[in-house]
Amino acid sequence: MKTFFATPQRSTGEEIHNSNITLNSFSDKCQMMNSIPNIVLILNPNRQIVFANNAMLDYLHIDNSENLLGLRPGELVNCMHSDEMEAGCGTSKNCIVCGAVRAILKSQAGGAAVEECRILTKSNDAMDFLVHCVPMDFNDERFVIFSLSDISDAKRKSVLERIFFHDILNTAGGIKGMAEMFNDATPEECVEFGAIVSQLTTQLIDEILAQRDLISAEHGELVLQSNNISTSKEILAVIQLYRKHTVAIDKTITMKEDTLDFTFKTDERLLSRILGNLVKNALEATNNNHIVKIGGKKKFDYYVFSVHNDKCIDQQIQLQIFNRSFTTKGSGRGLGTYSAKLLTEKYLGGRVGFNSDKINGTSFYIILPIKPKDIQSSS
Repeated sequence: MKTFFATPQRSTGEEIHNSNITLNSFSDKCQMMNSIPNIVLILNPNRQIVFANNAMLDYLHIDNSENLLGLRPGELVNCMHSDEMEAGCGTSKNCIVCGAVRAILKSQAGGAAVEECRILTKSNDAMDFLVHCVPMDFNDERFVIFSLSDISDAKRKSVLERIFFHDILNTAGGIKGMAEMFNDATPEECVEFGAIVSQLTTQLIDEILAQRDLISAEHGELVLQSNNISTSKEILAVIQLYRKHTVAIDKTITMKEDTLDFTFKTDERLLSRILGNLVKNALEATNNNHIVKIGGKKKFDYYVFSVHNDKCIDQQIQLQIFNRSFTTKGSGRGLGTYSAKLLTEKYLGGRVGFNSDKINGTSFYIILPIKPKDIQSSS
């Protein structure tokens, strides 16, 4: 079996069963692990579960560990990359940057290891764990004691707060600065400053609503309001909004010439939010005096929006681009791509992806169904 990172070999069901029976025979050790409030797994040399403590069973709301035996950690939590390769968890390209796999491999090589692990599940739920791994030699084989602490709530709170305060304070500071300039302004300047304040106020409200919508989406509380939209009008509205945004200074944003105007039903508010996130990210990544292009085409029963800039995304970043707490913009910032994926795939019944290379630059695309029945009504 092929692998891009960790070894692909898997133990047989019989081998897994025998290891589980042997480990459970040491009742004092099992009792100790079952008394620990944190999730504890024991992994065999092929990174498969041969023991799960009670905290793990409680976390998954199950009564016994039989169905967990033989799985790898990513398969256990339904990681979106866990079945991309035939050999499963640990063998895809994205596993190269997975903290859980790295911690296991370090521990197998000898010594304790601690890593943070960001996971996006197949149902677009974001999970953050702190992983502790310690080697355990048993019957001439190296097992790993694998412990998880769920830090999702702490990460969510930290990321949202930092983004919120960073963006809100920047925009509010801009409004304050413009307001102070009114004191000595001429009538002509007052008109100009008034337009800028209006734009900044719109930006401020949009940033507040964006955070509110994201929190609601993560809690499954976002309510859709489907209506007919014109794709060209939607694209032009996003261009108009971000053309005057601070991230667009000395940059150009245009609609692609081959954009096809089409009318179909979707949630216009969410679509605007998704396109805006991708456009904002593209503008932040683009050098001064360069162009961001946004367009769309109809393909079969879908409409495909795309946002392009001429910068190539580093390979290591590409592997983590949709993870909630991953960012290249400084501590706690960078929810644009994660938000776009969550809103599109969990609520609009579509799909988000990207292509990036040094020759063609980077294009993010949103594929949306044009049939109303394909659009989700809620989470």
